Amino acid sequence: MIAPSLILPTPQAIAAGEEVPEGGGLMSAANVADLLHPIPTFTIVDAKGVPFTVVGEDARVTGYFFTTYPEAARVLQLAKASSDKAISAAKAEGQDPDEVGTNPWEKARISTVPLDSAVTLVYKSFRTKGVYFKIAPAEEDVEDALAVTGEEDLSEGKVPLFYYEDFTLDRKDGTSKTPLYFRKNELEKEWRRKNPKEETPKLMVTELFSVLAEMVKPGQTDEELCNLAFVAPKESEKKQQECLKKGGKAPAFVIGQRIVVL
Repeated sequence: MIAPSLILPTPQAIAAGEEVPEGGGLMSAANVADLLHPIPTFTIVDAKGVPFTVVGEDARVTGYFFTTYPEAARVLQLAKASSDKAISAAKAEGQDPDEVGTNPWEKARISTVPLDSAVTLVYKSFRTKGVYFKIAPAEEDVEDALAVTGEEDLSEGKVPLFYYEDFTLDRKDGTSKTPLYFRKNELEKEWRRKNPKEETPKLMVTELFSVLAEMVKPGQTDEELCNLAFVAPKESEKKQQECLKKGGKAPAFVIGQRIVVL
């Protein structure tokens, strides 16, 4: 597990050069890490666990952690198809096959990293200004969030979370928590299961890094933040185990190395 001590402000705040708070928040970084650790994210690596990164329009080398397995699989499939198309076009133009090379994505696999580790790497990458890491929600989850907020777009790196006010889930220890879901339909399904005869309440949307920033913000007094629980997409735990099994003895994610695809 990557040390959680770096989970603090939003990446946007770091990039803007805002001051980083040093402790004194309602929750410690370790407490926040404990909340995030059970949530799997999914990322694209090679057989040895070295992450794939891409060069974006802003010329930044960026790697991604996806909030759902299907989104990671979709992106990997698109990358493979795009590379195949580019290679075929280059060969059709008469370029030397040795110079054209092979599809770099062919040996890629989907691996898994706990959300606390992903958040830490995102934070560190914005502080060090080297390789950037971002957490990417699924396309449909972004669309669901925009339908609620009325906004036209969601900035890259932001992760929507869905919830209902006053909706809580009981825990085995007798306490109750306000759940924050990564998927709208899973929130709705659970609410209807518990409240089959009631009208569905107004859907609310918040954002992962904003919530984390509030949790560790110095002087924060909103005790409700301590009663939040993050709910992973329903298939994530199963897919996490499948990814780990497929990876065998290879590391799930190698820090300090990268494969850059232009």
